[in-house]
Formats: sequence, C-alpha cells, structure tokens
Amino acid sequence: MSVTYGLEFVDIYTRIKDYANINNVTNADTKAKRAANDALRLIASLRNWEILKKESSITPVASTQAYAILTGTTDFDHIISCWYISNGQRMPIEVVDDERWNEDVDEDTDGTPQICRVTKVDGTLKLQFSPRPNASFVAQYTTIRFDYVKKPTELSADADVPNIPDTSQQMAIVYLAVADLLAKQGDLNGMAIWELKATRLLNQAHKIDDKKEGRFPRLGKPMIPAYYSRGVRITDY
Repeated sequence: MSVTYGLEFVDIYTRIKDYANINNVTNADTKAKRAANDALRLIASLRNWEILKKESSITPVASTQAYAILTGTTDFDHIISCWYISNGQRMPIEVVDDERWNEDVDEDTDGTPQICRVTKVDGTLKLQFSPRPNASFVAQYTTIRFDYVKKPTELSADADVPNIPDTSQQMAIVYLAVADLLAKQGDLNGMAIWELKATRLLNQAHKIDDKKEGRFPRLGKPMIPAYYSRGVRITDY
C-alpha cells in the first residue's frame, strides 16, 4: 500500500528486507523495522530539519534560574534559539555552551536574562538563565519563548509516514537500514555501497537547504560503526 506522496512504513521495511536479502531470515520484519528507526534517528541528528522545528515557552519566576523543559515540552531534542517579546520585537537571549556558561554565568544576580543553556546536571533537563529573571522582568515579560528541534516520531504502524527526510529523500532511510543490516552480516563492501547511496541523497538535501542550517559534520566518525571499517571513503554531510 502506498500513500499519494511519500513512503509508508510498510513500503520502507519491505524494501529493506528485499535489498538486504533477509526475506527468509527469522524475524525479518522486526529486524527491518528496527533498522529503519535506527536510520531515522541518525538522519534526524544530522540537520535542523525544518519539519522538526517547534516553539515552546516557559513562565519566568523572579530569582529562579532553572526551568524544567520536559514538563511541557515532552518531545524536546535540542534548543535552537531563545527570546522574549518587547514592544513586538524579539529580544534574543543567547544560547551558549557549557564553556561559555561557566565563563559568563552570574549565579547571584537578578535582572534581565542575557544568556541561557540547556543542562541536565541535576538529572532533570532544564533551561538555565543568567542573570536570573528579576521581579521587574517577570512583571513585564510573562513568557520566555524558545525554538527547538523535536525528536522524530518513530515508525510503528504500517501506514506511518516518516517526518524526515523530505519525501524526495525518504529512500535514504532504506539505504542506511540496508547498510546496517549488511554490516551485521559481515558484508562490508555492500554496506559501504548502500551507505554511499544514502550519503548522496542526504548531501543533496543539505545542499538545497537555503538556510544552511545543517548540524556540525561528524568528521572522523562513521555513520554506522559496525566493524569500524569502510570499503570506501565517504564524505559526511
């Protein structure tokens, strides 16, 4: 069964079984489905895909630095930007990494937040601000908003259609899954060929992204680490 535009899960894992030649293998459906979702998660980590971008918010509290993210944003994967609205304009709160946070954080001052970071140092995923919002800020700005990339919805039912990549690149899921299954069978040359097919599709997806919002390339890291070997050299996207 096929939808008008895009591949359903049944189309994807049927192709995976066929191309990886595992139709007669015990639990072939389970293996192909698992490989498809592994490929989906990997592809999601390579770019800030437009369709995975969402917006959420927290309600600032005076003198409170950290706010649990997953309480109201259960599909959160990583943050893109943060801001509050002043006179109709977005006032950015810079998202920084841990190194910059440790250099610039002021743990004891209340005021208008200038920087923020996402952390799980206490076991709960939180958004932290420095300076901490003061009473004046909270009275004037009742909401702090942030853009984030959500976790992709894993494929489960036969009629499910993947969030990413775009429909014109959906075969990349098939190609990566086949590469993974061939790696598990010890077919390193076959693995490299199918991975290269996926790479070409995903490189093209990144190339036509007008906003150039790809994630940092994973230089030196194989896409699929099985056997830690490659038959050919592949450029990361």
